[in-house]
Amino acid sequence: MAIADIITRIELDAQAEADALLATARDRAEAAVAAAKAEADRDAARIRSRGAEVARVEAETLLANARLAARDGLLGAKKELAEHVLGEARARLESLPDGDYAAFIAREVVRVSVPGQVVRVAAADSDRLASLGERLAAAGAPVTVAGEAEGLARGVRVEGDGVRVEVSPAAYVAERHARLLPL
Repeated sequence: MAIADIITRIELDAQAEADALLATARDRAEAAVAAAKAEADRDAARIRSRGAEVARVEAETLLANARLAARDGLLGAKKELAEHVLGEARARLESLPDGDYAAFIAREVVRVSVPGQVVRVAAADSDRLASLGERLAAAGAPVTVAGEAEGLARGVRVEGDGVRVEVSPAAYVAERHARLLPL
């Protein structure tokens, strides 16, 4: 073999080895690119999934807050209406004709009183409730009407044995208010 053949052979072997190295490098580069793309796809899927979960939680929170706000608005409107109605009820009780007003007060005194108590009348209602003693006696209430209830705007105060109970349109409505609008 001549030197030229040996050199050609070396060149061919070197070229083949370079081509093999280049093919291996290309294969490795393609594998690295494919692995990086697969990892990027997994990361993107994780990010999308996490973003979708965050969006779902935020949407549920917004919906829950909207429901609470609507419920609070409805409750506020109901409370306002109930308070208006209770105010009207108080005004109507206070404006009853004298006989009906005295009957109402007598009925409530009978309901809350016990034997031996004293009933004191508010100064503003002394004329309207002039027949209260007779009404209570007719109802069999074992109480005595005596004196004025200081500090009471309307109605009466039933007192005795350390107990004081206000019987008035305001107290009647306040009792219903506590049952209708507990808070």
